[in-house]
Amino acid sequence: MSPSRRRRRASPAWEGRPTIRVAALPGRGLYARHLGHPEGVDAVYRTTVGMPGSAPRRASFDPDWLSANLDAVDVVHVHGLRPGQSPEEVAAAADAARASGTPLVVTGYHLTDPSGSADGRYSAQLDALVPRADAVVTLTAAAADEMRMRWDVEPVVLPHPHVVDFVRMRQPRPTRHTELRVGSHLATLAMPGDPVRLVDGLTRAVRAMDNVRLSVHVHQTVLDAGSSTYDLTTVREIDRLVRAAGGALRVHRPFSESQLWDHLFGLDVSVVPGLFGSHSVWPEACADLGTLALLPSGTHASGQQPCLTYDDAGSVDDLADSFAKALWTAREQDEVWRADPEARWAERVRVAESLRALYERLLGLDRR
Repeated sequence: MSPSRRRRRASPAWEGRPTIRVAALPGRGLYARHLGHPEGVDAVYRTTVGMPGSAPRRASFDPDWLSANLDAVDVVHVHGLRPGQSPEEVAAAADAARASGTPLVVTGYHLTDPSGSADGRYSAQLDALVPRADAVVTLTAAAADEMRMRWDVEPVVLPHPHVVDFVRMRQPRPTRHTELRVGSHLATLAMPGDPVRLVDGLTRAVRAMDNVRLSVHVHQTVLDAGSSTYDLTTVREIDRLVRAAGGALRVHRPFSESQLWDHLFGLDVSVVPGLFGSHSVWPEACADLGTLALLPSGTHASGQQPCLTYDDAGSVDDLADSFAKALWTAREQDEVWRADPEARWAERVRVAESLRALYERLLGLDRR
């Protein structure tokens, strides 16, 4: 149902189109689920994408899976790669798709390793994949520039679609309090920099302001001695810093999608720690819900939606000054910027149309 709650008829441009079967790899996640037309009238069937809440469908960009499934798809569209794949396996999979005559599309979602590994394997994977693609897509102009420079390709830039459902997107924001509600989700404490340094800079900025309520969230595995992410010393130091700023450290299981949207909806500012990878659902969710995202500057994710940025360079005092400037900007804004549901609906339709047109061109359907 559209955000206006009026059932819309499929336009004549969509009616009568042949179905295009696409192996979206991987097929899990909000990004892959929201690439199609919101009313499903684009006649693009992503065979590997399941319904929300369903078990992930077994699909992988490797020669064995492709050899068993290429007869059932028209296009292979790769959005990400398995961390353990060798560059040689990636190249073999790409060559298998192309040898079968199946067009290969690659989306440059992450141009750096989303797992945070510094061994160079992810870069080698992309070096094996991107030049073999028949078409390349990415999400921001800056990422497109990087891909041109690294691989001499010409990407199609299509924005990240919405991540929050349209019903929730239409819900009014909570009444704005006199206090500024600031939150940061550190999950398992895995990030490019030192989480204690980040929290130290943030709490220094918070202590220098009046009427700021800070909450910092971590997953409960960081306090589980049997977990690979166990780090009691770091958690204790973060707790000390947050308490000294009058805030609270929240330890819990990973949020479900619905719980995450509730969490963000209750904040004025969401401070995003340093990111592995390139793009993220986080600025999209904040835009959908009307929460200001505060992201590291110079990242592709900071170019996805209007947001605030901070510079994580120099001393902790420099970091605190950068946080303080951003938080003062957030406080002084008269109106909270929030994505319009109708505009997000139309944007998703444009993304679906653009991908449909790209697939048609690669399959020669546009010449019929």
